[in-house]
Amino acid sequence: MNPQTHVLLLDVDGVLVTPPEFFGTRLLRQAPELSRAFFEGPFLSASTGRSDLLDHLPDFVSALGSPLSPAEFLRTWLESEHHPNLALWASVRRLKERGWRVYLATNQERHRTTYLLEVVGLSDLVDGEFASCSVGHRKPHAPYYEEVTRRLDIAPSRIVFWDDSPTNVVAARQAGWTAHEYDSAASFERIMGLEERGS
Repeated sequence: MNPQTHVLLLDVDGVLVTPPEFFGTRLLRQAPELSRAFFEGPFLSASTGRSDLLDHLPDFVSALGSPLSPAEFLRTWLESEHHPNLALWASVRRLKERGWRVYLATNQERHRTTYLLEVVGLSDLVDGEFASCSVGHRKPHAPYYEEVTRRLDIAPSRIVFWDDSPTNVVAARQAGWTAHEYDSAASFERIMGLEERGS
């Protein structure tokens, strides 16, 4: 693939960021019914840019019985997932040196998107973001892929996409993207042509 004619889109959670446990997973384990209702309602709204997550947190934090303020709860959430996949980051930097343009393609609400870019440091790695809160749609829904393709203004087949969710990968392929399921930095390097070749 010619990096001058293709762009690379990367999922965040489970790909560029790999904490031992995601905060949402912990919440679903500790308070399943309450957390499921939150993630299927208010969080969906925030992650498609229709509302601000902080406006939803007071009721949720109170219902959880947490002693933290909504701002403290959100800070704890964000900090708990600050685990960059440095091996993959190194591979992405090598691709950028070869001329690839790289963007985030991730389901996120606004506060975490800003945290990922400014605090975790993804703004130094990528050329921009297609977070669901910016796009107005979430993966794996078709309008997400359609809108990102429209904004990039290139043929869908020239979009190379990596995600750890098989559902998201299948949807991307249906949209015409060249999509791969992520499982390790080593396989990413191999498929992207970064493996060192012997003499």
